[in-house]
Amino acid sequence: MIKKILIPTDGYGLEDHVIRYVARAFPFADFHVISVVNTYERGVQMTDILYREMKDSARKAIQHAEALLEEEGIHLIHTHILEGLPSREIVKYSKIHDLDIIAMRVYCRKSTASAHRMGSTIRNVLRISTIPVLTLAEECQRYEIKNILLLTDGTGISKRAENYAILLASSYKARLEALYIKEEDEDASKKLDSVMWRAKYLDVNVKRSIESFRDRDMLMKHFANNDLVVMGIGRRRILHRHIGHMAQIVATHSPIPVIFVSALKKRWFKRA
Repeated sequence: MIKKILIPTDGYGLEDHVIRYVARAFPFADFHVISVVNTYERGVQMTDILYREMKDSARKAIQHAEALLEEEGIHLIHTHILEGLPSREIVKYSKIHDLDIIAMRVYCRKSTASAHRMGSTIRNVLRISTIPVLTLAEECQRYEIKNILLLTDGTGISKRAENYAILLASSYKARLEALYIKEEDEDASKKLDSVMWRAKYLDVNVKRSIESFRDRDMLMKHFANNDLVVMGIGRRRILHRHIGHMAQIVATHSPIPVIFVSALKKRWFKRA
């Protein structure tokens, strides 16, 4: 069960829909709200005046997030102002406090040429975090987690996401749709057998689906019948993970929240 949630905020109000979503979807969680003063901003001379302005902006950002959470009936809120490179401080904080998930917004720009581009901070968080990251591109009205969509390609990157989705479905007594993303002309008839076998032992009801990687419109239609997406991420490139093209499309185009699960180890669920 998701018990401790981190919400990074910059104070521009662009993540308000994320704050409302996690407050309604996980009302019994502890919430941590942070704002990072970016002292690594390139080309910016950090004068005393500018530093005070940025610190004041961070304070207002946290106050705004607190007010939204309190409106939703959340009162267990931990707040901190940090300094440094935002992505690095976000991940460091989440590890120190042993949080279960990081909730962030992605840009929703479906009508532009850069529609599937993420913001730099969330991209870097996804590249280095071993803690699952929940992203939300637009306002979502589904708060109950009854149907979960697992996107898998059967590789090692997807294995932890598969386990996470099964545990999440078991925890919330939700139905799980396992969607295998196949290559053209691939025989994928048995690719989901392992997921079905693992889910059976936790009494999770699984629907088996198969779609082509190239048929993006059909992939998006599966979102209409689910409340949450789980997807693996983690192909290693030197020190950081590579964010694949499909992951970017899913994050920026999904009308429902997406939880990206790192292929690297992290203890996701703590027993009560």
